[in-house]
Amino acid sequence: MEPVPTDFWGVVVPSWLGAVASIAASTVAVIAFINSLSAKGGVREIGEALNREPTAQPGGRSLRASSVAEPEPWMFRSDGRVGSFRNTSGEVLTVSGITATAGIEATLSEQLPLAVPPTASFEVLLGRTLGGPAVRSVTIEWVREDGELLSRTYYL
Repeated sequence: MEPVPTDFWGVVVPSWLGAVASIAASTVAVIAFINSLSAKGGVREIGEALNREPTAQPGGRSLRASSVAEPEPWMFRSDGRVGSFRNTSGEVLTVSGITATAGIEATLSEQLPLAVPPTASFEVLLGRTLGGPAVRSVTIEWVREDGELLSRTYYL
């Protein structure tokens, strides 16, 4: 058999350049993925730190407490799919609303307003959607027995 003539500069070199470029692009994609995972872990740590600070404020506003803060009335736990709110106060709290930031759909199985006795808890289904901010949160609004409206934001 007779060897097939090839155009070294027209066929071989572009093929090798394409292979090298695809390996470089794959390497950059892996590095970007690893960086996004570490950033997501940092956002999670920030959210957990913010959840430990008492920030319940009157009037339905959730602002940083500047004076002496009352004990936190809710204990919040989340696995990313289900959030659990436990009443840690010594009084019945009436949940009047639950809202979530963009990228989260909060679904409550009970009807609002929901009266939650001391030490009782309820769950909220947290569905994630594509897009939305990196820091996602759920805000709970409740009414104390004395009629005061309070709110608190918990970060996921």
